[in-house]
Amino acid sequence: MAQTKVSVRGQTVIPREIREKFDIHPDTTLSWSIQNGVIVVVPLPQDPVEASVGLLKGRGFTFEDIMEDLRRDHYLERKRDQRLMQPEKREREANG
Repeated sequence: MAQTKVSVRGQTVIPREIREKFDIHPDTTLSWSIQNGVIVVVPLPQDPVEASVGLLKGRGFTFEDIMEDLRRDHYLERKRDQRLMQPEKREREANG
């Protein structure tokens, strides 16, 4: 386990093997948190969108699933609108 010291200004050095393993370089943003009494440091990607591509692949919905849901919702909305319009249409025809 690598060890470093904290300077008077609160700075420390990230050991080389950790920097290399996690692709930490100048201008990398680090997210700091405390979880169960332990300091957790996570390097944030420069482009979070690019880093998330493929993250959910094989887990849950696919793009096709989402599109099918949207098509089904659109179809059901049209059917509902048609049902709601029918009484008005019948009334107009009766008074027509």
